[in-house]
Amino acid sequence: MFTRKSITIALCAAFSLLLLLATSRRLGGWTAIDDPLYQSGGHGHHPPPPPGHNGPGPRPHPSENPDCAGYPIPDNILVIMKTGASESFNRVPTQLMTVLKCVPDFLIFSDMEQKIGGYPVYDSLSNVSAEAMEGNSDFDLYRRQKACPVDVEGCNKQGNPATEGWNLDKYKNVHMAEQTYKMRPGYDWYVFVDADTYVLWPNLVHWLGKLNPNKKHYLGSVTLIQGFRFGHGGSGYIVSKASMKALVDENPGVGQKYDLRAKRECCGDYVFALALKDNADVSVEQMWPTINGEKPATLPFGPWHWCHPIVTMHHMNSEEINTFWEFERRFRREQIASGKPRPLLIKDIYHEYLEPKLKREQLDWDNKSDDRFYVDISAKQWDEGTLHRMKPANEYNELEKVAHRSASDCEAACKSLPPDDCVQYKYEDGKCAMHRSFILGKPVPKKEGAKQSISGWDVEKIKEWTEREKVCDKIQWPNLSS
Repeated sequence: MFTRKSITIALCAAFSLLLLLATSRRLGGWTAIDDPLYQSGGHGHHPPPPPGHNGPGPRPHPSENPDCAGYPIPDNILVIMKTGASESFNRVPTQLMTVLKCVPDFLIFSDMEQKIGGYPVYDSLSNVSAEAMEGNSDFDLYRRQKACPVDVEGCNKQGNPATEGWNLDKYKNVHMAEQTYKMRPGYDWYVFVDADTYVLWPNLVHWLGKLNPNKKHYLGSVTLIQGFRFGHGGSGYIVSKASMKALVDENPGVGQKYDLRAKRECCGDYVFALALKDNADVSVEQMWPTINGEKPATLPFGPWHWCHPIVTMHHMNSEEINTFWEFERRFRREQIASGKPRPLLIKDIYHEYLEPKLKREQLDWDNKSDDRFYVDISAKQWDEGTLHRMKPANEYNELEKVAHRSASDCEAACKSLPPDDCVQYKYEDGKCAMHRSFILGKPVPKKEGAKQSISGWDVEKIKEWTEREKVCDKIQWPNLSS
C-alpha cells in the first residue's frame, strides 16, 4: 500500500519533472538556432573550441550560459580586443562580464602579458624588432612595466601612462594580426576592437553571415591621413580570412617589417591599413554608420542614423558598456518573443537613450551642435572653423540675423528654420551653433554669465519626425558586394 508520505513524494517528483520540461522548452525557444534571423549556413550551434586550445578562459561556453540565451553562437568569428596594461584592469573586466561572455572565442592583446580573472592577455609587442626598440623612448612604458616589481599602476606613477601608452599603441596592430592568425588560423572573420569598443554581437553575426569570407575584405569606418583611407581602430575593423591569409600566411614576419614605419607614424590602425595594402592589395571598405565611432550619448540621430543596424560603438566606459548590455539583452528578448526578430537599429538607441530625456533646454551642457554657426564677426577674431560654417549674411532671415545675441535668440532662429536645417542648438559666449541631427551630448563645467554653455532641442520638430519615421520599411545594411 502507498503511504501518504510516498504519494506526496511521488507527486512532488512528477511536478518537478513537468516544471523542468516546461522550462527547457521555454528556454529552447530563445536559442539562436531557432531564430531565423541568426541561422547561417554550415556553422554549428554548439561548436567545440578550435583545435589546440580550451577556450579563452575560465567560463562556461556561451551555449551553457543563461545570460546568453537567444544569442547566436557561431564558430567562424573571432574577436580580438586591444588594450594596454595601464588601463586593462579598468576596462577588460567589464567586457568579460558582459559582451565577451557570449562570444564563443576571443583573444585579448596588450603591451604586457597578464591574466585578468583567469583570462590570458597576450603581449602584442613580444616580437617587435630590437632595431625598432633600441634607444626608442616610445618603449619607455613597455620597459618600465616589464621591470615593475609591484602593480603596474604603482610603477606608472613614475611616468605619464596616457601619453606613453598612445606612443606605444601604434606598434601593436600589425603584430596583433600576425599573432592572431598563427594562434587561430581557421576563422572566417577577424574582428579587431579596442577595450572601450562595444560589440553588438547578434547584429554582427547576422551581418557577417551575409558576406563571403573567401573574398578579400577589410571593413571599417573610414578615416584619412594624408589622403590615405583606413579603418578607424576604435570603431573596430573586420578582416576576412582571405585578407588575413594574404597578409600573414603569405608574408612571414610581416609585423617586424612595419616596426620602423610605425615609429614615424601616428597610429597603429593606419599602419595596419598600409600593411594590408602593401602586402595583400586590400583597401578599406566604408561601413559607416554600421561600424561606428560614436556611442549612445554622441550618436547623431536623424535620416543618416536611423534605420541602420549598428555593430560597434566606441569610447564606452564600464558603466556605459554595462548599461547598454542590459538594454541589448532586453531588446533581444523582446524581439524573440515577438516572433519576428530584427536587428537592433540606431533608431532603437534613440528611443531608449534620448527620447526619454528630450527637453527644450539644458544648462551647462554640450549637445555637439556644430553644423552651422552664427556670430557677430565684428565682436572679436573668430577661428577659421567657425567662419567656414557660416551662411552668407544675405541668406539670413530676420531671426537668424540676431541669433548670436543670446540663447533665446539662438533658439528662436533654430525654430524658424525647416527641420533639415535645424533641430537643435547650442549657445555659448556669443556663438550660436545649430545642428541638423539630434544628439544627447554631455555635461560641461559650469560657467557664469555669457560663457555658460546652453543646449536646446526643438522638441516639436523632433517628435514629429520620429513619429513619421517610427517604422523602418527597409533595414539599411551597408552596401557591399558579398
